[in-house]
Amino acid sequence: MSTPPREPRSSVILYALVDTGTQAVECRVRNLSVTGACVDNSAGLTQGDEVRVTMGTLEQLAARVMWAKATLAGLHFDAQVDIAAARRPRTRNTSVQPSAGWMQHIRDAYRERG
Repeated sequence: MSTPPREPRSSVILYALVDTGTQAVECRVRNLSVTGACVDNSAGLTQGDEVRVTMGTLEQLAARVMWAKATLAGLHFDAQVDIAAARRPRTRNTSVQPSAGWMQHIRDAYRERG
C-alpha cells in the first residue's frame, strides 16, 4: 500500500494565530499547502491536538497536529484552504478603541497638534 503524494508546499513567511482552546498564540508559518502547514511550535503543540488557525483572511480553520517537535509542528487542515487568501494581510484586532485622555483622538486626522 503506497501513500498518496503530498500536496506541493510553498515556502512562506506568514504569521498565524493558533488557538488550542486554552490559549491563542501567534506562530510563524514556515511552509503552506492547500492541506496543511508547518509552523513554529511556540504554542507547545503535541501530536493529535486539535486547533483553530487564523491566517490571512481565513479564520478559524480546523486543523490537527500531525507531528510536533520542540521547535516545529505540522498541521493538517480538515478542509482544503485557499492559498491566496491565506497569504493576504491579516487585519489586526482593532476593535478596542483608546478611550482615555488624548489617546481617544490619536487617529483623528483633524486633531490639534500643539
